[in-house]
Amino acid sequence: MGYQKLQVGRATDMERLLNDLEDTVNLNDELTAFNTAAGSGTPTNVIIAPANTFIDTNGNNLVNQGDLYVNLSSSAPNYKSSYIASVDSDTKITLVKNLGVGSGASSKILARSEEPAVLYVGTAAAGATLKVRSAGGDDATFVNIQQGSFIPVQVKRVYNTGTTATNIVALF
Repeated sequence: MGYQKLQVGRATDMERLLNDLEDTVNLNDELTAFNTAAGSGTPTNVIIAPANTFIDTNGNNLVNQGDLYVNLSSSAPNYKSSYIASVDSDTKITLVKNLGVGSGASSKILARSEEPAVLYVGTAAAGATLKVRSAGGDDATFVNIQQGSFIPVQVKRVYNTGTTATNIVALF
């Protein structure tokens, strides 16, 4: 009889990355962090940042279409994030979703990755649930998750809605 052997090279804390609309596991490579500038959120899918946040002085992109914008100023459990639709200038990006992020929001951008992960659930009360999207694109809700357990399914999204377990770490 075989046994499960889990060997990982990296981990992502999922606290701010639970998302009902985007695949957000395996996103721990931070490309830039900043506070949004005046004009952010107008229109609601536009983010304005200080000079040279998105393109450096040599014209090289520091972030790219498909990277993930995360609003760190939004509060749990409603963290706001969206993938970048376009890099418009060194100070302006357009997001796929309308987040309505205003001026002064603490923000970061994470590099996109397609690699799925297995999950470790650190905290789970009685009857805890964990809703995920598998690497194959199937949605499943695990019920009665035990604290300190590994979920032996490759996942690419941990849903905010339908997940009551906390302190989740994606391992890949």
